[in-house]
Amino acid sequence: MQNSNLTVYCGCAPVVETVYSVESNQSPAEEIINAVATAADVDPMELPPLYEYADPDAVNNLFRHEGAEHAEALLSFKIESWNVFVRADGKICVCDATQSTSPEPVFG
Repeated sequence: MQNSNLTVYCGCAPVVETVYSVESNQSPAEEIINAVATAADVDPMELPPLYEYADPDAVNNLFRHEGAEHAEALLSFKIESWNVFVRADGKICVCDATQSTSPEPVFG
């Protein structure tokens, strides 16, 4: 599915792009933490708790339910110097907010 009506632009350098699946053993919140940890090149346990930036239960409820992958929803928030974008179809993009670029669509 392609979210043709939902385009978000960001002016920072993408570092990690990944996809979570509703069928995955990990929740969307866990996948987000793993993506940020990969971007920061640290163990996920070294990051501050997600709840300091976004409610993990709300994230999971928004993105982990039957039909979520067909919704046109996008969540963005910041964890330290990382801009995090999560789309309902499972795409996660983590950008380095300290590296400015010309604004481009987050999900190309």
